[in-house]
Amino acid sequence: MDLHTHLLIHNIVCIISIIATFGMALFTYLNAPRKIENITWALMMLGLIVFYISHIVGVNLQNSSVSKTVLMLNLSVFFVVIFNLHAIIALIGKTREKRGILIFMYTSVTLFILLFLITPELFLATSVPKMYFPNYYVPGVFHWVKLVLIYGIIFPYMMHLLYVARRTSTNVTEKTQLLYFFWTMWIGYSFSILPNLLIFDIPHDPIWGIAFSVIFMPLFIYSSVKYGLFNVKVIAKQAFYFSIIVALVGGFIVLFNFSNQWLLRTFPGFPIWLTPLISSVIVVALGIMVWKNARQGDILKYEFITTVTHKFRTPLTHIKWASENLIAGHINADDRMQVEYIQNANSKLVELTNLLVNVSEAENNVYDYKMEKGNVSELITYVTDSLSSQFFSKHIQLTKRIEPGMQTSFDDHRIRFVVQTFVENALNYTPSGGTLNVTAKTDGSFITCSVTDNGMGIPANELPLLFSKFYRGKAARIADTEGMGIGLFMSKDVINRHGGKIWAESPGSNKGSTFAFSLPIIH
Repeated sequence: MDLHTHLLIHNIVCIISIIATFGMALFTYLNAPRKIENITWALMMLGLIVFYISHIVGVNLQNSSVSKTVLMLNLSVFFVVIFNLHAIIALIGKTREKRGILIFMYTSVTLFILLFLITPELFLATSVPKMYFPNYYVPGVFHWVKLVLIYGIIFPYMMHLLYVARRTSTNVTEKTQLLYFFWTMWIGYSFSILPNLLIFDIPHDPIWGIAFSVIFMPLFIYSSVKYGLFNVKVIAKQAFYFSIIVALVGGFIVLFNFSNQWLLRTFPGFPIWLTPLISSVIVVALGIMVWKNARQGDILKYEFITTVTHKFRTPLTHIKWASENLIAGHINADDRMQVEYIQNANSKLVELTNLLVNVSEAENNVYDYKMEKGNVSELITYVTDSLSSQFFSKHIQLTKRIEPGMQTSFDDHRIRFVVQTFVENALNYTPSGGTLNVTAKTDGSFITCSVTDNGMGIPANELPLLFSKFYRGKAARIADTEGMGIGLFMSKDVINRHGGKIWAESPGSNKGSTFAFSLPIIH
């Protein structure tokens, strides 16, 4: 293998390592952005990215002086190891106890960095060619301080902390977490020392040390996901593992295509069509695998929801019959009230069960629509009139402005559900004594229906999320604790299937809101 090819492979490994390190930083931080251990671990990874970038740029430069200047950014490894120590101390719950040590370490590292920045020749001399690198590190007289600090002091201390924490822990899960993390750290640091050998003219290819993030990443993610390190909680673990595999295969395909030019240059007779063909086969195979897994997941989810909800219906029906028989009998007023409570609770469970079935069927495209021409005006009037008792009990004034005779093709049951959802939501979130306006009119080639109230209103940041599945605003959760956040999601699906539009408007909290939908006029 020639020097150019060797350097190319080294650079590719560096780029992959940068991507892997950035992924680990995001993975850790986003799982618990307020935890000290997660923050410091992410900062450690970002410092490592600075090292990788300075390394790949510095060793590829032809000018030795410029190379040295760029490689001085390797001073970031001092902060890398300190952030690592801080993360471990926070992870084992010793932040307050080890506060003095952390202050001392941060201060020492900062002083060393300032010293080397003021007198850079103490850390690195002018770069020179080594092995297949145009320029590589030449250690300054105090470069050994980095190795002693990292591998002679901080790394052994971190391993000691993890070992003691595991031995003293009485929690089996925690002991397992610390064991995996102990060995993950050991492997990571064992690989990270390898690039330093060539710095001191020990002829060893540093590529394995540079690749330690790629080796470290699967170990770290596995132990984090499986054993909950760094507060990692991945609910859909199988899907997460699958996404990691897809990402790795995608990276392999990119590198495979990237190497095509090198193959053509190195082997003039190499068929130009072979690499794209292999990549295409891999992409197709991966696509089939993704489709099968996604399809299997949808099928299992649908079968589970269908089975459970159908199992619910039988006991719910028995409860309904039993409560009706009790009501029909001779029972006193107190007992009758208790039975009515049972009936109301049972009705809500039946409604929830039906709603879950509808959501499941809608997502699996088996929720058939019966589109028939009908009078939308009569449907909206009927729904609002059927809820008149609720308007009366809450002392809410209802105003209807419904244009008569509006005709189009629609599914009566589904549009009835949408109108009822809008009106019931307005009732739930409008205080006693409020007002509610239901308006329906033709607007060009559409029929538009809107429900406006002067109730609790909606903050601007919540408006884009209202039609998401299971989403409920903070104020809505307080006002109606039994809501599920499914009604608006289902309504959006219904209107979309009709080829219409659905939206919500509000001036802000406590200023009321308007929910509206439009249906195309189909003759």
